Amino acid sequence: MIATGTTSSHIARRTFAALILCGFVSIAALLAATNASAQPAPATPPPAAAPVHAHATLRYFNRDIVVMRVPFFGNSPERRARVAEANIARIVDEVGEADVEYENVPQGVAILMSGQLVTVLVPGDRDALRGQTLDQLRAQTVSRLSVAVAAAEQARRPQRILEGLAWVLAGTVVAVGVLWLLRWLVRRVRHRVDAWVAHRLAQLRSESARQMLSGLIASARGLARLAMWVIVLLTFEEWLRFALGRFPYTQPWAAAMTQWVAARTAGFGHAVVSALPGLFSAFLIFLLARLVTQAIRVTFHGVETGRFQFLGVDHQLAEPTRKIITVLIWLFALAMAYPYLPGAETEAFKGLSVFVGLMVSLGASSIVGQAAGGFTLLYSRTMAPGDVVRIDDTEGTVQQIGLFTTRLRTPLGVEVSYPNNVVLGGKLQNFSRNPDGPGMWIEAAVTIGYDAPWRQVHRLLLDAAHRTPGVQTTPTPFVAQAALSDFYVEYVLRARIADVQQRLAFRSALHANIQDTFNEAGVQIMSPNYEADPEAPKIVPRAQWEGRPSTEPTE
Repeated sequence: MIATGTTSSHIARRTFAALILCGFVSIAALLAATNASAQPAPATPPPAAAPVHAHATLRYFNRDIVVMRVPFFGNSPERRARVAEANIARIVDEVGEADVEYENVPQGVAILMSGQLVTVLVPGDRDALRGQTLDQLRAQTVSRLSVAVAAAEQARRPQRILEGLAWVLAGTVVAVGVLWLLRWLVRRVRHRVDAWVAHRLAQLRSESARQMLSGLIASARGLARLAMWVIVLLTFEEWLRFALGRFPYTQPWAAAMTQWVAARTAGFGHAVVSALPGLFSAFLIFLLARLVTQAIRVTFHGVETGRFQFLGVDHQLAEPTRKIITVLIWLFALAMAYPYLPGAETEAFKGLSVFVGLMVSLGASSIVGQAAGGFTLLYSRTMAPGDVVRIDDTEGTVQQIGLFTTRLRTPLGVEVSYPNNVVLGGKLQNFSRNPDGPGMWIEAAVTIGYDAPWRQVHRLLLDAAHRTPGVQTTPTPFVAQAALSDFYVEYVLRARIADVQQRLAFRSALHANIQDTFNEAGVQIMSPNYEADPEAPKIVPRAQWEGRPSTEPTE
């Protein structure tokens, strides 16, 4: 009994140990499975990218046959194209005419010549972007190859070359004849135009009209010369295209030239037709602006002639106001017509507009300043044409107040031009703007010693003024004592004249009469000044007024 119990307990302990060991093994396996699921799976290497091969064009006898786009059986598109070209040349060199055929194969379409393989077209050679099918590719290739082979066969015939040379010679003769006829016609027309121009110039009296006619004739000659060169270039282009089309090898070049000319002509025609509505709209806008400016011109011409008034503008401001309004109208018309002009929406046209505007803004600042100065002088009524003014040291009559300069005519007949901004920034004296009405005051200053009674000096000066022709009696001349200097008194005679243009002659006559009256009275004129009284008065006796002649009379 004791032995039996011992054995049972030993078995129970061993069984419990086995259960614990199985639990640990299960836990370890579970942890290992958890770690394995948490770790990322090893990344599989990406498949190797397929090599990209450049397209190659199969050409024969200066003609494009087909474009090889994909490799075939390890041959690149370039090698496929070159091998096919060699096959075509080899087959054509054989005796007999080569017929172009095709045969459908599992890989695609086999192109044959005289039963011999040239190349194989596969589905990858299709133009997928244009939705080309394999049948379309096969038909296009067979057609192009047939034309190229036929041209190569024709080029081998000597009579074909001789025929092409004969046609080129005939075309050359025709082109030379056209150019000679053009030269003869130009010379004949030029001689007639020169004779007509000489006759018209002899009839014209005005030099400006002659210059205008000469300018128009020069412009017409330039346009005629340009048209002649255009005709010469077109003749040469047509001759070259005709000559290239006479030989099988150069026929593709002639076809390319024809296609280029046709495309340019069609594009030009389409552009002209498309631009017609916009040009018509711009024409209507400019026509309306022209009519408005004509109405403005007629209106301000009436204001300038004094027939009526408009917006408080007088005859002096009529012309500059008309010019300002005309410029504003044309600028507004240009802004309205700009969107309708051909090419106005293109980037090139916009860039050119910005460039021109930048050049004008940077380079025309002084011009704009001069123009603003001219308008300021006109509208401020500082002076007007016909006024006698002094600008700086120049005295003269205003001839014109232009947009950029003001012109004066001096008493010596010299014309002086002043920039308008100089006139505005300098000192301007207007002798024609007097509150007493038309005319101006002239002055004559003398200095007399203190020993001469001032009342006598006044009478002598006024007497000289009354003797001077042209001096007005109303308002009466008067004398003012301008200064009491150390050794003399300064007297200023002021007299008014009506004719401003003769101011220098009147002032000279007044000075002469002042000398006569003072000499008659024995009063010495001490101008400019003196420091001591002379022994004898400095006067001219009346008997010596005429003086001695410059030369003695001969007997």
